[in-house]
Amino acid sequence: MLDHVVKYLRSHDVPFRLFSYPSPEPLPAVAYRLPPGGVMLETHVLLVAGRPAIACMTRGARLSLPRLKAELGADVLEGTAEDLPPPYTGVAGPTPPLGGALGVLTIIDEAVAAASAVAFEAFASCDIVEIPYDEFARHERPRIASFAVVGELPESTEAREPERKVA
Repeated sequence: MLDHVVKYLRSHDVPFRLFSYPSPEPLPAVAYRLPPGGVMLETHVLLVAGRPAIACMTRGARLSLPRLKAELGADVLEGTAEDLPPPYTGVAGPTPPLGGALGVLTIIDEAVAAASAVAFEAFASCDIVEIPYDEFARHERPRIASFAVVGELPESTEAREPERKVA
């Protein structure tokens, strides 16, 4: 499927860099050095008003469906690769943030819009594509919304006992 991404970007004159680090072992994960001001994207397949879409945010952020629903004014559900149109239906691995290639809407979190470049895994964790953000935005014409939650601690599932002071 990586060849579809490369053909798509080349056919639309989008400058990009492709880094491929094939390995028979899944761990350790590939360490990729971002350019200054660049961000690594994480994507989620969604259903917005029943239609597939790709939500893109910085890696490590959490998706807030209620925030996205409020921003878009439509029902938003988490989807899967099964919801994507052919030939991408059910494809395994990380979904690239190229809604144009996939035939769906691209939505990016507002924090991504301040980046100098975006990098993302394309259908495999060892294949990384880097695109200048301005070129990405010019070509994809993404919908910008505020829907990622960053920096919050996860809720604890264990009850903690109060700390005791030792005299």
